[in-house]
Amino acid sequence: MGEDMLILAFVVIVIGGIGSIRGAVIASVLIGIVEVVGRSILPFALANFMGEDAAQTAGPAVASMLIYVLMAAVLFFKPAGLFPAQSG
Repeated sequence: MGEDMLILAFVVIVIGGIGSIRGAVIASVLIGIVEVVGRSILPFALANFMGEDAAQTAGPAVASMLIYVLMAAVLFFKPAGLFPAQSG
């Protein structure tokens, strides 16, 4: 139960930086923007390359994957997250 929310919470914490409240807030807003923009724009963009029905099906799936692509990109450039917790 709740594994979808648990996975998204994990992604938010990893992107924001473990132990950073500011990072978690910014990461959650960033993830929300990526998912909503992806779900609203991708079906129309994919309709240019494939059929309308296939684009309407593939668009939300690709938008969900964009969250993990964002996480991989952030971790590639900043392995500790966007705002790592300050120690000491």
